[in-house]
Amino acid sequence: MKLLSCLAFVAAAAFAGVSPAQAQQTVRVSILPIIDAVPFAVAQKLGYFEQEGLKVDTTPTAGGAVGIPALLGGSVDITFGNVVSTMLAAAQNLPVRVIAPATNMNDSPTVAVLIGRKGEAWNTAANFEGKSIGVNTRNGINWLYARAWVKARGGDPDKVQYREVPFPQLADAIKRKQIDLGFQVEPFKSANLRDPEIAIAGSPFIEVQPGLDVGQYLTTADYLAKNPDTVEKFARAMRKGITWFNDNRANPQLADIVSEFTRIPAATVREIKLQPLPLTVNPDQIRKTVDLMRAHGMLQAPVDVARFVAPVALR
Repeated sequence: MKLLSCLAFVAAAAFAGVSPAQAQQTVRVSILPIIDAVPFAVAQKLGYFEQEGLKVDTTPTAGGAVGIPALLGGSVDITFGNVVSTMLAAAQNLPVRVIAPATNMNDSPTVAVLIGRKGEAWNTAANFEGKSIGVNTRNGINWLYARAWVKARGGDPDKVQYREVPFPQLADAIKRKQIDLGFQVEPFKSANLRDPEIAIAGSPFIEVQPGLDVGQYLTTADYLAKNPDTVEKFARAMRKGITWFNDNRANPQLADIVSEFTRIPAATVREIKLQPLPLTVNPDQIRKTVDLMRAHGMLQAPVDVARFVAPVALR
């Protein structure tokens, strides 16, 4: 009976066009448990990876600056990363390849914002000189766009201090006048804005670069060359996850998935206005970021963006 059962399984797999060995191919993914990466959690929860014959093993990461070394070191096959970390790696000719979109900045000015003390103005060069802005990390994407925002409003970014402050501590640091502004994201932003002493001072991503391609999923050139079908399957499952996310932003089921994935209470998630996420990567937006990185001294030479974006990320 065991032999017959085994033969039946083999026959069923062959009929479906998938061999038993291919039925569950393991892919190791380094993921950041934030709202931007929720479509990945959707693809897991709703079985989209499984439908593609993939078994996904996840490893949490603190961001692209950590995930990319893990990727290059062979600890993971795919990682979630931000565009600045990715382009810094590309500028060093490291073999990173963008294979799927994660998040961008659409026309909503309130997704990621600078918060400050209510009643203080930030519109002229004089408002910025000698002031300080809190960012989660120096030389990261928030640091870069905070500098660019200061310049866009007429200030000199070199006359502003940038201090590393974790997201949960930004509002308190502002109220205690340890910093003047803080670059804040969800879910902390919604909670901070309930405080009558805190207000939005600006929206760097939208003001500096509408449509900014903030994050992407990456693999190595070697993994892509050796596993093109696996990468296609991963990208296809991600597209399904993104599509479901975009179509169900008001669905209570999505709030539960977000809560489980990010550890944000479901009640808090329901207060967040979730933004639609992109189905493809936008190389032109990445080129704009590269130009901005060069303008602020992060890169010394241009980067051939097309070389580092795989065709699978564009369709």
